[in-house]
Amino acid sequence: MRTMHRLTATTALACAAALGLTGCFGPDGPFPELSGSEVADKSVAALRGANSLTVSGKISDEGKPVEINMAVSKAGDCKGTFSGQDGSFELIRNGEFVFIKADEPFYRSQMKDLPKEQADQAVKQLSGHWLKSKTSDADAKELSALCDLDELLKDFDESKGAQKGKVTTVGDQEALTLTTKTTEGTETLLVATKGEPYLLKATITGTEAAEVTFTGINQPVKADAPAGKDVIDADQLG
Repeated sequence: MRTMHRLTATTALACAAALGLTGCFGPDGPFPELSGSEVADKSVAALRGANSLTVSGKISDEGKPVEINMAVSKAGDCKGTFSGQDGSFELIRNGEFVFIKADEPFYRSQMKDLPKEQADQAVKQLSGHWLKSKTSDADAKELSALCDLDELLKDFDESKGAQKGKVTTVGDQEALTLTTKTTEGTETLLVATKGEPYLLKATITGTEAAEVTFTGINQPVKADAPAGKDVIDADQLG
């Protein structure tokens, strides 16, 4: 892609004529004082500065596609769902506790090394119920990490060589396209051009393909803890 200072008069005229359709731009386009990589870094920093956000879309877990919809607050509260080839589960973190409500395929995938009789008993006991654990418990730490904003955003910390592209939209928000070529594929980031330069959408191709959007920025996360007989306390399990 040609950098902006190499744009010829002909290219500039073409961009002006097709602005409404292609979103191309000249030196006065979004973030003219910043390089593509600097805009990418700024967009991730803006998200980290938010009090909360919702991340939704498809990610890859050891090469397997997983659908995610997770609302996360900076305080660590979160609520969301995960669904993939190995089953699905709901997750809530509230204060010092984490709750997971998983289906039978998920528990089967986690207990495949157990004797069948033991696995059958555990699946029957847990499937479809909320399992409550302390966030400090070893078995709950991996789940708790899903509620960590920094952990969710760490894959976007490195965008060296990002190139500015066309202006498009994500929902009703104008966004600048940034593209980075890697040895594994291509990373495309869409960054809000109005107000805070939040990262609005990210697409990654390759072995760890992903496509996620970031919405609900600074919106309250309603992570009310489940209660009643549907909740099983992990500390009371044998």
